[in-house]
Amino acid sequence: MPLPASVAIAGAVAAAIAVPAALAATASASPATGTASAFGVSATGLVNIPQTPAVTSSAGAHHKSLAQLPPNPLVKLKVLHTSAAGAASRASVVDLRVVKAALSAHLITAKCVGGKGSSHLVKASVAGHRLAADAAPNSTVTVPVQGVGSVSVVLNKQVHNADGSLTVTAVEVKLALATGKAQRIDISSATCSAGQTTPPQQPTPTPTQSTPPGQAPVPTPVPSDLPVTG
Repeated sequence: MPLPASVAIAGAVAAAIAVPAALAATASASPATGTASAFGVSATGLVNIPQTPAVTSSAGAHHKSLAQLPPNPLVKLKVLHTSAAGAASRASVVDLRVVKAALSAHLITAKCVGGKGSSHLVKASVAGHRLAADAAPNSTVTVPVQGVGSVSVVLNKQVHNADGSLTVTAVEVKLALATGKAQRIDISSATCSAGQTTPPQQPTPTPTQSTPPGQAPVPTPVPSDLPVTG
């Protein structure tokens, strides 16, 4: 018998948040080494939000959590969590709302391990169109949103960087506003290197470092004539 939707969603959210130990175990069990990074959300355009919360690691496990973003006219959400350990990284966002793009999701997750990436969405939709839970890399959906214009969404965006690393962004949103101005939002992004195989050696304890939840940088709205209200 299938589980009720609320139970399934709660389980998915709990799994997304409780990842630091599993991510660290994956990194320590693998001979791959490299640098990994992740962030929960960022925005550029009429409203700017720096990569929040951002984490980077080349050794050991690092993670950051944030209960919510500071007030801003663009993005609302409840929980952000990011983790990085060696050549593995992960980012998740819970209960996202981007009213101006008519976008909502209960959970958005991106994962990158050893140069391979994936994304997963739970109950995500844009302008009433349900988004695929496990989309193929670089899947694009473009829909019109009243009062805004065209909204382009790229799911499971995967970019191979010049240094050989891979960046996976679960959802990239671009708003082509009626004023001709643009707004971009990146949600749940993880970067990792393919890693290098190292000769076997006697394992040594690696201290786990964690960064407690801190205050996120305040978004910096750019004065403009954003054509709609949230």
